[in-house]
Amino acid sequence: MVVRIVTDSTADLNEDQQQAAGITVVPLNVRFGDQVFKDHVDLTGDDFFARLKTSPQLPKTSQPPVGEFEEVFRHHRKAGDEVVAVTISSKVSGTYGAAEMAAKSVDAEHIEVIDSLTASMALGFLALEGAKLAQTGAGRAAVADRIKSLVPKARVLAAIDTLTYLERGGRIGRARALLGSLLNFKPLITLQDGEVAPLGRARGRVQAIDRLVELLRRDGRLSNLAVLHGAALADAERLRERVAGSYPGLDIPLTETGAVIGTYTGPGVIGFTYLIA
Repeated sequence: MVVRIVTDSTADLNEDQQQAAGITVVPLNVRFGDQVFKDHVDLTGDDFFARLKTSPQLPKTSQPPVGEFEEVFRHHRKAGDEVVAVTISSKVSGTYGAAEMAAKSVDAEHIEVIDSLTASMALGFLALEGAKLAQTGAGRAAVADRIKSLVPKARVLAAIDTLTYLERGGRIGRARALLGSLLNFKPLITLQDGEVAPLGRARGRVQAIDRLVELLRRDGRLSNLAVLHGAALADAERLRERVAGSYPGLDIPLTETGAVIGTYTGPGVIGFTYLIA
């Protein structure tokens, strides 16, 4: 019996990562008017941000239908495998609830669903670490315990150009405290206890990048690190160059955030996702 890892598209795992680790990804949905797109499936990051910049209305996002999780869970159970699913924070999406309902409907005894309390590649790293342990032949309980032990070590640090998208999308959380700051300031945000929280503000893009590097270094040793961006590849490459020398043992992928997270951060988001060692 093999343990299969399931996550959702906000984990920002690319196809190569999914296939190498044997992870199944269930996509969230993004709606522009009458058109519905599957996150990371029907829209590339560039396509999405191009639409976002020209759309008169903010797109709507929604968790996967319970039936999509049920389909994945049934497929794995029919093959005789057990499942550990880890999803985006329940405080910013109903995805965890949908996966929980599906697990109860299919086979609660052999399927465990974990609330990551995070998003983007911080969630992706939790799924990858679970998959790594599962590939050694570890059982479901051990794999679930490993992921749960890493949840408090997952971090997201990001600089965004504006809080407008978070506010309009209803996901601003405690970062509301940053509203009303001068136009030239770039808000710095994190995910704390599963919801968006403020880290301060920087005067312009250059200072924002400096501040992100400083905040990252405060956390000491890391076991996993990625640079996240939304239609900001050049800045992401510069950010990776700034920190690569401090983490010689780590591969530092550039992760383009998908349509769901991009709906709330807006274009130009840049930052780090990582696990503290």
